[in-house]
Amino acid sequence: MSVPARTAIDINTVLTALNLFVAALIAYAIPHAANNPYVDQETMQLGLLLSLQTHVALFFEKRRRDPFVILFAFTTILYFSLRLFTLALYPYSVVFERYSYGPADSNFGLIFIIVANLFMYAGFFAVKFRGNAAVDASGWRARTPTRVALLMLVSIVYSYMSAIYWSADDQPRIASVLGIFISPPVIFLMALSYFTLFRKSLSRPAAYSIAGLIAIELVAHTLAGSRSTITTLLQNIMLVMLAISGSIKIKRGWFLLGSLLTPALLVLLIGAFLLSTFNRSHKDPEGGSSLSIGQALQLAGEARKELGAETELDLILPPIFDRAGFFDYATEIIAHRDQYKEVFNLAAYGRSIVDNLLTPGFDVYDQPKIGNALQFIYEDMGTPSKELISENYQSDQFDIHGELYALFGYASLPLFFLIAFGLKRIYVRVSSPSPFVLAMKRIVILSAFIKIVDSYGMDWTIIEMVPFVAAIFLYTLFFRSHPQRRSAVAPALDSSASLGVGTAGFTQ
Repeated sequence: MSVPARTAIDINTVLTALNLFVAALIAYAIPHAANNPYVDQETMQLGLLLSLQTHVALFFEKRRRDPFVILFAFTTILYFSLRLFTLALYPYSVVFERYSYGPADSNFGLIFIIVANLFMYAGFFAVKFRGNAAVDASGWRARTPTRVALLMLVSIVYSYMSAIYWSADDQPRIASVLGIFISPPVIFLMALSYFTLFRKSLSRPAAYSIAGLIAIELVAHTLAGSRSTITTLLQNIMLVMLAISGSIKIKRGWFLLGSLLTPALLVLLIGAFLLSTFNRSHKDPEGGSSLSIGQALQLAGEARKELGAETELDLILPPIFDRAGFFDYATEIIAHRDQYKEVFNLAAYGRSIVDNLLTPGFDVYDQPKIGNALQFIYEDMGTPSKELISENYQSDQFDIHGELYALFGYASLPLFFLIAFGLKRIYVRVSSPSPFVLAMKRIVILSAFIKIVDSYGMDWTIIEMVPFVAAIFLYTLFFRSHPQRRSAVAPALDSSASLGVGTAGFTQ
């Protein structure tokens, strides 16, 4: 049963309010940008234009529902518009220290981002949904929740316990490849979708087991050094809800509770960031890139003691804002396209896909992923090499704006339209008699879109998405369901995809 409109708040309304709030912060920051080394008052004015663009996009989205617009607006507000305010408040950026960078570079990059976004939104709105596309699993039941929980447990054990037996240097290559297919990002997103679709037919022990394993993975991933575990989980919940429901409507009671808990969530996010950063920086340099559970817990205890006294927000907040600043990554690459041209070329992308995807037991070109290769340029390390990556691992984010501009300059603008148009056209045409398979197909497309927008390289996206697509077919026996009364996709608007969340469906 769907959430009644009178008792629900649409995610579009939430994002619109958040966008207006961030715009007010940008306006407040205009005087603070006068003597800033990275932004100036013109940058803030362009930031207000970016907020206006997002507001207009959300205005049209509410009249013609579109999960891509919701996800893109969410990213723009939190990682671009908000970053302009935090950069004006705290002029700190690790990325901007690589080469000479000033407010003029920010302004040029921001103009390109705004223009590119116009092409992106045009691509989305050029494709219309045909009627309602909500996935209705009300006539279906979960058949194999025990298998799902077992697969999740195996994924956790393999991913976090393997560090006890192997370091990053001596792990067999074939074991590393197999680990991609059983990695938590793939398994747990599938489990979250399974739980959301069939939660009403799950027994209480099965539901608690799946939810508990998701919580365990969240903690383990943070202890292992990931600084984006919580935000990734929230993003994955959005992906699942949008793929299944078409839009997200939150009960007013749940929304009020969430609003009251927002300060606690912010504290939790800051604490998780500090803890994971501490674990990253204090792990055994000879132990590779992985941490065993024992090492992680030991470091967590040390972190609590050392970080307990460090309460100055001026010390804590700048690195957090820097890490969440997609704006920095995009505009820095745009500003220094000439310096990075050795990495950003189609031949390097081809070599990367061959070495990192098509030849799992050996390398042909010794070509690292583009996201790993960028450090060879700004740190003057010579020719990019996979052999040297293990000694000094660093992955760089580009964002779609920075990557496409680095590859093609202003000629890349039509690609923004084609990417948006192509992904949405595929999305509206996928089908399946199984609600789970249909939901997963949509989630794969939305996940690919998010990875392209956040971008650690198009090659990185391809390398990650191939196992994801394969997993849907490999794990069919684990994620089973069967119909009881009617087909998987119904034309009705009423279907609920999550606790406290209803669906308005897609309307043309």
